[in-house]
Amino acid sequence: MSSLLIKNIPENLIGKLKEQAELHHRSLEKQVLFILKQTFMKPGIGPLPAPVKTRTRLTTAWITKAKKWGRL
Repeated sequence: MSSLLIKNIPENLIGKLKEQAELHHRSLEKQVLFILKQTFMKPGIGPLPAPVKTRTRLTTAWITKAKKWGRL
């Protein structure tokens, strides 16, 4: 397993992390890992869909006209 050293963390952020760790009966390290896993392992986060192919070339003029149509 890899290690990570983070420098210059603001004191107020460290304080909040410590509070959360104590609240959930975790070490500071386990709390940070939990937050990272919760953030990046959410279901639904995956590869982006393929780009949409259109028959019309999307120029700036066409996009401007389409925006105006949407405001009618």
